Amino acid sequence: MRKQSTYRPKRTSPPMLINRGLINDALETRERMIAAAFSGGWAGEPHYDELADMRNVLTIAGAHKDDQQILGFCHAMSTVLHNIRTRYAETRRMGVSGDERQMLSEFCGIYANFWLRQSVGFYERCCDELNRAMKINKEDA
Repeated sequence: MRKQSTYRPKRTSPPMLINRGLINDALETRERMIAAAFSGGWAGEPHYDELADMRNVLTIAGAHKDDQQILGFCHAMSTVLHNIRTRYAETRRMGVSGDERQMLSEFCGIYANFWLRQSVGFYERCCDELNRAMKINKEDA
């Protein structure tokens, strides 16, 4: 009798294209509504936090992939987020200028397209890394 191998292929997570593709309409609508909240002037702190989390996760992913285009775009988004935060400190309202509105719209598209090309496992690892970083920052404060 022939000896059988104990090798069993590991299951990999399905690509984000499949998982996100199933619910992409709902996710992309939510992401675009965040941008619309800033454009419409009815954004609140939860919108800002979600936008910052989107940028942070994309920055972590871009650093892992060494994607200079994504990292450059995330750096530009940092400027937009800083402007929003400064404007909120002065006026207690979150709004954006015309250029910032266009940047938010482009960001939502780039964010969705980037994650459509990545695996779910990679997305989860990036989210876990962001959560660890946030936890460390809370402990230091």
